[in-house]
Amino acid sequence: MCGDDDAPNKMVSLDIPLLARAALLLQKAVAERLPKLLKPLGCSVDDRGFKCDFMPLKGRWPGEDEARELESAVLKLEEAGVDVREAGSPSGPADELLSLLGYTAEYLVGGFKARLEPGVKPSNSRVGAVKILNISAHNPAAGVKLVRIIGVAFESREGLEEWLRWFEEASKRDHRVLGQKLKLFSFHEEIGPGLVIYHPRGQVVREELIKFIREVNAELGYEEVYTPHVLRSTIWKVSGHYYLYRDKMVLARVEGEEYGIKPMNCPGHILVYKSETRSYRDLPVRLSEFGTVYRWEKRGELYGLLRVRGFTQDDGHAFLREDQVKDEIKAILKAILRVLETFGFKGEDVRMYLSTMPEEHIGTEEMWAKATEALRGALDELGLKYEVMEGEGAFYGPKIDVHFRDSLGRWWQCSTIQVDFALPERFGLEYVDRDGSRRRPVMIHRAILGSVERFMAILIENFAGRLPTWLSPIQARVIPVRSSAKEYAAKVAEELRKAGIRADADLSSDTPSKKIRRAYGEAIPYILLVGPREARDGTVTVRARGNRQVAGVPLKEFIERVKEEIRSRSLTQRAIEELAARG
Repeated sequence: MCGDDDAPNKMVSLDIPLLARAALLLQKAVAERLPKLLKPLGCSVDDRGFKCDFMPLKGRWPGEDEARELESAVLKLEEAGVDVREAGSPSGPADELLSLLGYTAEYLVGGFKARLEPGVKPSNSRVGAVKILNISAHNPAAGVKLVRIIGVAFESREGLEEWLRWFEEASKRDHRVLGQKLKLFSFHEEIGPGLVIYHPRGQVVREELIKFIREVNAELGYEEVYTPHVLRSTIWKVSGHYYLYRDKMVLARVEGEEYGIKPMNCPGHILVYKSETRSYRDLPVRLSEFGTVYRWEKRGELYGLLRVRGFTQDDGHAFLREDQVKDEIKAILKAILRVLETFGFKGEDVRMYLSTMPEEHIGTEEMWAKATEALRGALDELGLKYEVMEGEGAFYGPKIDVHFRDSLGRWWQCSTIQVDFALPERFGLEYVDRDGSRRRPVMIHRAILGSVERFMAILIENFAGRLPTWLSPIQARVIPVRSSAKEYAAKVAEELRKAGIRADADLSSDTPSKKIRRAYGEAIPYILLVGPREARDGTVTVRARGNRQVAGVPLKEFIERVKEEIRSRSLTQRAIEELAARG
């Protein structure tokens, strides 16, 4: 496992059904304890806790004392043995606000009607501890102003205390906080929620990730394309996205025609394939794109870079003959594992899942069997352990999802390989086989990082903002320890930049100790201290993370060692390790 040594090695997971039960109890507690302040609307739950929305009846939110009172009230309801059960199907016309929020599953909590998002059932286990973490405004639509209460629940006080210790460490690594502190990115209400603006330093990190995957794509034989952000709605209707994703698409009528901002890159790549006659000899056709897509998630689901409305995918599509599928899958899997290992995710921290044919699917069972066998064969031939998720494939084909565990013990799924029978059929894709007949190609969707934004957020938290040198926006900062060394400091920074190292010099009037603290605070991997002696000898004193320091290093030697550290995309600071080892 990679990342900071101070990170906890195990994530304390939340029990989703127990959270749902606590959310229902909280609604009843609010109705009983604060009936003139808040009107319960409903709750949702995920692996970060429960989120409950209320209509404010007065111009204020619950205070700290009232939050603690609500926590106590939830536990008292449990002690009293309050009954929690489904209320059955809602009667009467649907409430517009509840439909907007998605709170359509109704429950009776001791006779009080409470609501959840559908898809999760409350636990029968008792809530033994609950903690309200945050009370804030929630504006799910224009003119709709709600109060949102976020919290967690556990069966025991010990479970809550263990989670709070984990959460304290995780909070220090919150990418939203570090992103601001390190000047990487920002969000602004002026342009809309869920839309990220990258600052110069954040754009460096983003471009380094893209550059890495661009190299991997070239090795795999993918050719990069560019497709527009806006396409006529007719193309989205052919692909099916118009019907499956319409609630998350941005649509507009222009000159009498409807257009949609793309939620996916697939149709553009399909049109590239379809633009000329393809022979069996031409396959595989491999296309890649770092395409920015837009999916209008609900405001309450947005969460920094982890859940945004506009994001860039390292998208790739391969069009193949059936007999080529297994080898293509093997090549992609090997590339995914190599990329993840570059970031320190390997061994027991990586898991594979093979998802097979669901009840609702397109294509014949024979097609599914062949595709699934190709995926299984690729995994088996590479000697990879995997778990089969029966019936969990997409409706258009089986898939392999790759999960990895970060330094906080959290599991993430970013990489995916999906076989698609639907789009080749919908778009009438063909190739001419060796006997002159026309056949459908198999289409593979693959992403290695997935969303560049999401992967960046994971890395920021995994490394607590202290990114490896090759990813760091500023890789070295030169600090003169005497004013007489400022000229030499500027010259050293210039030599570093000429060598392709991202470097600057702090020539401010602050004290050297303050400059060093500032550089550490900005997570700069290398600090080069220079004074009259270094200027005379053409050397630098190298200071790295962990307070490691080596004096009297020839500038040329430092440059060569750091360039190799960057070129190899080393996880560790190899340059300082090698300099210290040479004596």
